[in-house]
Amino acid sequence: MRLDDDSAQILLIAGFAIGVGIVVFTVMLNNVIYASNMASDSSTETSSSEMGNVLALTSHAYEDAYISAKKSGTFDSNVFENFLSSYEDQLVKMFAFSGTSLNIENSTLINAHFSKNGMADGVANWTLVRNVNLTDAFIMEIPDASTLSNNSGCLRIEAVEMGSNMLWAMDIHNSGGNVHVSVMDTNSTLDTATSSGYTYLNITGNNIRDGTNGTSYFNFRFNDLTSSHEYQINVVNGTAGEGIFTISGNLVDGQPFTISRHAVVIANITVVSSDKEIFISYPIPVPGGRK
Repeated sequence: MRLDDDSAQILLIAGFAIGVGIVVFTVMLNNVIYASNMASDSSTETSSSEMGNVLALTSHAYEDAYISAKKSGTFDSNVFENFLSSYEDQLVKMFAFSGTSLNIENSTLINAHFSKNGMADGVANWTLVRNVNLTDAFIMEIPDASTLSNNSGCLRIEAVEMGSNMLWAMDIHNSGGNVHVSVMDTNSTLDTATSSGYTYLNITGNNIRDGTNGTSYFNFRFNDLTSSHEYQINVVNGTAGEGIFTISGNLVDGQPFTISRHAVVIANITVVSSDKEIFISYPIPVPGGRK
């Protein structure tokens, strides 16, 4: 009888030990799987973070390169290319420490549309700047009426009060080979103008300069209709035209802002590591916006 009791106890202890072993093994296996997944996620996040940093650094490098190349008043392509070559060399060295190779191929400067990224297929409706208290300079340049759409799908620039109340708007379109400008408030069209050839619109300075007639006065009424308001400046149908813009002023918090766009460059970025290759074709507007 005692022998039977001892055998039962031994079986009970063995079963308990096996159960504990299974639990421990399961917990360890789950920990291994969890750690593996965490490592994978971390690797993915690091890769995405690195690419985000590369794009941000490259955008700033192109902006600085363009500004340096324009210091003499005209664009110096040699200065632009040398600046970017030096930047790429430094970036390649930085990536080499992690066993990763990087290559950047630059396109030539191309005419910018008024879309968000400057491309013909970019986001057409977007906000140029928010929380504006004062705009002291606003200039647009249209290279030719042929770059504009017709009246049915014209380019519009508008100042909208915080709360969606439109204060001022300007429509620009191709009218028989000329640049046609219409200025309006909430209720009606206030005035129109027609310009031929290369057209320079000094919106805050109230004048238009074209390729044939020189400079003439035109009351854009921008300052009259936006004064004492807090507003944002929107672009509508930005893919309906090409051109240059520069805008500067003060935000509601008193901080100054300047945003310019003269052209677009396509940066083709390739990053290769031991287990993956990433390629991004990235449009960069230059000189870009700084707030």
